[in-house]
Amino acid sequence: MKPVVLCIVGAGGSYTPEIVEGVLERQGLTVAQISLTDTDPDRLAVMAGLTRRMIAAKGARIAVRESADLAAAVAGADFVVTQIRVGGMAARQIDETIPLRYGVIGQETTGPGGMFKALRTIPVMIDIARTIAAIAPNAFILNYTNPSGVVTEAVLNHTDARLLGLCSSIPLLQHRLRRQLAEAFGAVEIASVGLNHLGFIHQITAGGEDVTRAAIAHLNERYGGGDGMFASALKIAPLLGAIPVEKYGDLYFHRRAEYEAMALAERTRAQAVMDIEAEVLAEAADPAVQAKPPALTRRGGEGYSGVTFDTLDAILNDRGARIVMSALNNGAVIGLPDNVAVETVCHVDASGARTLPVGEIPLAYRGLVQAVKAHETLTVQAAVTRSRDVALQALLAHPLVGDIDVAEPMLDDLLAAHGLDYQ
Repeated sequence: MKPVVLCIVGAGGSYTPEIVEGVLERQGLTVAQISLTDTDPDRLAVMAGLTRRMIAAKGARIAVRESADLAAAVAGADFVVTQIRVGGMAARQIDETIPLRYGVIGQETTGPGGMFKALRTIPVMIDIARTIAAIAPNAFILNYTNPSGVVTEAVLNHTDARLLGLCSSIPLLQHRLRRQLAEAFGAVEIASVGLNHLGFIHQITAGGEDVTRAAIAHLNERYGGGDGMFASALKIAPLLGAIPVEKYGDLYFHRRAEYEAMALAERTRAQAVMDIEAEVLAEAADPAVQAKPPALTRRGGEGYSGVTFDTLDAILNDRGARIVMSALNNGAVIGLPDNVAVETVCHVDASGARTLPVGEIPLAYRGLVQAVKAHETLTVQAAVTRSRDVALQALLAHPLVGDIDVAEPMLDDLLAAHGLDYQ
């Protein structure tokens, strides 16, 4: 296996040490060079310095290159991790607060907030992907830029780039369930269907037998009844016949409680993350720090590195691994168009990712998934065409909005706040 050249776009972000740690800890992986690029030179310098110290502390021989020029950074890359945030946390603060004024959940990856993150991000990610496709046409883009599924759909339909949409939410849930079900059911296979941040564990099999209902009952008996996100997902699982992805499922199935909690909170999540990221950067800039900054444990993103390197390993070694990620549907999920992104189990080998057949989405949540997917596809169209009417259609289509008297003024407020000119 030839040594790998890995590029991180948005390397000034707080998750970069997770990727570097993964490079240093992954057995059987030889990385010759890590290339870092970011539009913020100060953050780039901090993370480049930490990266070099982490490598030196492990006694590894990996070259580190940093550049503000994207084309120079991606030249020769085999894999490019994209983790950009257009507008930074200030834009996230707008996305989280304006919807609340209209009685709507404000969240950065779904609803109005997720839509506006996509509207800002899609044009930039398309430009980045086109540059990568031109400079390093054989490179795979491993995308974590949110909203990941929407970005995946936009890039794959509007560029020639080889992009895979990654997220740790469902893979971490699968890992937890395998561990929790092992004693009662032995080794289990766990399938999922849905969209990024709207996924459902819809089938659990053991010894070739479908044990989904029994597994859900067992999990509720052992782990239900609490107040955590997992307990909340388990509470509705018997009704749905599936386990929704933690945290994000509550935005739909407990939307009133979620809205009230956000409206009454003294601080937004954006404000909390701003403080955490300031700590991460301060720790990363300390010459004495030679490992992942301790403050990063409060940032979230558990499993980020694992999914990245499982995918990288599957491609490099042509493993045909089964990994949940976002990819174009191409007939895998009946009832959704071929050219939209779905998040489901994919076959991952040297050629990339291919969705595996799923069939129909169970009726209990089919309409919800189809409605959110319509919203996402309209959002991609709005970002590409800069059409206000299409943007309004997208906002109106989202199940968390669904009211033209709310959608229209909220759209105009958000467009103005972000300085977006849609005609």
